[in-house]
Amino acid sequence: AGALQPGDRVAIVEDTVTRGTSLFEAIEVVRAFGATPVFITVIVDRGGTCAAMANEANIAYEPMLSAPDLGYAFGS
Repeated sequence: AGALQPGDRVAIVEDTVTRGTSLFEAIEVVRAFGATPVFITVIVDRGGTCAAMANEANIAYEPMLSAPDLGYAFGS
């Protein structure tokens, strides 16, 4: 723990995500410190867009649950 240092490898954990806006703002902050985001996980992916965004950013992404896992359509 402690302040981010250049070269740190960082996992980002979020409770829920719909569009991924705040999640990817956090990624930019991590990068601004010279650290590297290497893994993203969320408890519930409500929107279904983060996997593609993470892939484009070359960051591993694994939600614990998705909206369809809970019987809902993405975005509901």
